[in-house]
Amino acid sequence: MDRQQIGVLLTINSLKLPFKIDSFEGRLIMQKAIYLAQAAGINLGYYYHWYLHGPYSPSLTRDEFAIATDISVDLDESEGWKLDDSSSQRLKEIRRIFAEPRDKLADKLELLASVHFLIDRKQVSEVDTSRITSTLKRFNKNFSEKDVKKALEELINYGLLAA
Repeated sequence: MDRQQIGVLLTINSLKLPFKIDSFEGRLIMQKAIYLAQAAGINLGYYYHWYLHGPYSPSLTRDEFAIATDISVDLDESEGWKLDDSSSQRLKEIRRIFAEPRDKLADKLELLASVHFLIDRKQVSEVDTSRITSTLKRFNKNFSEKDVKKALEELINYGLLAA
């Protein structure tokens, strides 16, 4: 494992998420969790672009599979490493975002990451919930304006977007 991969594993562990990529849902959760962690200020160095289910990082996918392979053969090199204090504290502050039943977590994280990405990339204004909703619908996302409003509130409450 390289340092970036160790950072991913430590971040996922700090968010109290299982490192599971054996299903599409698991991979989506990992992608969006790392995206949101980076949005919260954890510098892991992944670049995201828009894909079918919102922000996506091909290099993160490669690293996830490398990490999973290492773990499967007992080569978890993250032992003895830890995140810096400010990163650990910031992840603790946003951890509740991820406290959802697994069957609802993937959709929630896809919505949060997608709304954040569109605003962060200046494709929509953060105050225009109807425009955000219509943009998501254009990308075949079936989130309601009520869902978008709730996502905006949560992103603001956790400091991922300015109030």
